[in-house]
Amino acid sequence: MGRRGPGPSEDFLREASEAVQPIHGQGFFYVGYGYIAYYIVFDYNDPLGYYEAVLRNPKLYEEETLKLYYGMQELVDQEEVKVNGERVRPKVAMVDIGFRGRSSRVYIVFALRFRAPIRPGVNVYENRYEPEPIEYDYEAYWVFPPGSRILEVDMGTGSEDWEIVDDNVLAIYGKRGGRTGGYEKIVFRMPEKPIMQDEE
Repeated sequence: MGRRGPGPSEDFLREASEAVQPIHGQGFFYVGYGYIAYYIVFDYNDPLGYYEAVLRNPKLYEEETLKLYYGMQELVDQEEVKVNGERVRPKVAMVDIGFRGRSSRVYIVFALRFRAPIRPGVNVYENRYEPEPIEYDYEAYWVFPPGSRILEVDMGTGSEDWEIVDDNVLAIYGKRGGRTGGYEKIVFRMPEKPIMQDEE
């Protein structure tokens, strides 16, 4: 059944969008031979129901997802990402918007991926970007294949913490009020051939 009545006013959309505040972020990175794929999830407090109005209106939804898509792509284009010294270029593959139980708790998901010259043996991932204050808590998790090993981690001069779990999972933590370091480096060793989980 179609939506009845006029859509939300421009004044409401402007006021409601300005009231949306980010409250948490998570990133999940998966490393394989020849590629890295990841998705980023942002949580927002939306007290006036901006995204509820957007999701009820197909035209507004399309406009919003395109705006988010190009905004994220512009952001990652500003980063200098290298794998084994070769410049690589992350591309946004998908944007999704939803709610966590109620309309005031919004999440936005970005799926990204890129080809990378990852090979058996030692590999180096680097990312240089503009340092900035951390406005909300976040976590990032890097998951490497079975049989791989993280050898070195450098998060620059920022305040982020990190830990390595079971040799091939990296967890990074940013706390509100801190600052990003503007540089990430992960040195890791890949096995000579893909290893199934039960072969480890």
